[in-house]
Formats: sequence, structure tokens, C-alpha cells
Amino acid sequence: MNKFVKTIAAGAVIASCASFSVNAQQDTMQQQPAQDEMKQQSANFDDTTLLKFTMAMEAVSDVANKYDSKFKNVESPEKAQEIQKEAQTEMVEQIEETGLTVETYTTIAQQVQTDEKLRERVLTIARENRQENS
Repeated sequence: MNKFVKTIAAGAVIASCASFSVNAQQDTMQQQPAQDEMKQQSANFDDTTLLKFTMAMEAVSDVANKYDSKFKNVESPEKAQEIQKEAQTEMVEQIEETGLTVETYTTIAQQVQTDEKLRERVLTIARENRQENS
């Protein structure tokens, strides 16, 4: 469970950073209604969306593990930043391949950390998906 929350948090942070880079180029006034709407919808995620989230979460975790060893061997801040950008790009691609937007993934990840019922739904869906694919 602790690893689950850490994975979600790591993915959300990285996805948020990537999302922030893109959103920073847009007008702040246009973002606010979309963000407010996303927060309102966050409690109403259907099982299909949560399944996509669990798949994205696993993919993000795999990417994080892949780049973890690269970060450990970094000798310069410039190289670390380059590796971080590569990891972020790959994580965003993995999230989008599941059919989710980075914003939706991040919203669910944040919600899972504070909403026990949602966290239990996500864990149940993840377990069921693993059993079906075993």
C-alpha cells in the first residue's frame, strides 16, 4: 500500500511538471474553468477511467524504475535535468497511451491520496486487472 501511494505521488508529480510546462504557455484565464470542472468531476470517475488510471500508474512506475538507476549515476545537474525531461516525456506518453490526459491522471492521483473510498476502488480494480491478466 505504501509503495502504491509513493508510485502515485511520483507519477503525479512528474506528470504535473510536464503538464505545468505545457500549461505555462497557455493563458491562465483559460485554464481555471477547466481545472475547476476537473475537480468537480473527480469524485465521479467510472471504472473504465480508473482501470486506465491503474494501467497508466503501472506504466509510470516502470518508467520511474527505469530512470532511477540513471539518476543515481548522474554527475552533473545538466545531465540530471536532461534525464528528468526524458523520464517526464516517456511518462506523459505512457499516460496518454492508456487514453487518459495528464490532467485526468494527475487529478485521480491527487484524489486517491486523500479519498479512502476512491483509493479502495482503484486498488480493487488494479487487483482484478492483475488477476485477469495472470
